[in-house]
Amino acid sequence: MSVFDKFLAGWSFRGSTPDYAAGDVLEVMVTGEENGGHVARIGDSTLRIEDAPADAINTRIIVDVESWDDSAHTGRATYRKTVGESAF
Repeated sequence: MSVFDKFLAGWSFRGSTPDYAAGDVLEVMVTGEENGGHVARIGDSTLRIEDAPADAINTRIIVDVESWDDSAHTGRATYRKTVGESAF
């Protein structure tokens, strides 16, 4: 194994469409509202959030993923708690 191979060992590229599964717990930034509900955009994926507080936009929250569609890169999650504000 070359020094270059050792240096790059374990590296991988992160995609813009992450995959999640029901039961995953995530910390996300609520980025807006669509169709009367809150959403978090993670790369090119969209996570719709159930039961988020009315003032949740631009806050970091913990959610439980309820469902995830790998082909459409969309899912549904349930609000658990607020953990912070936006850094902007």
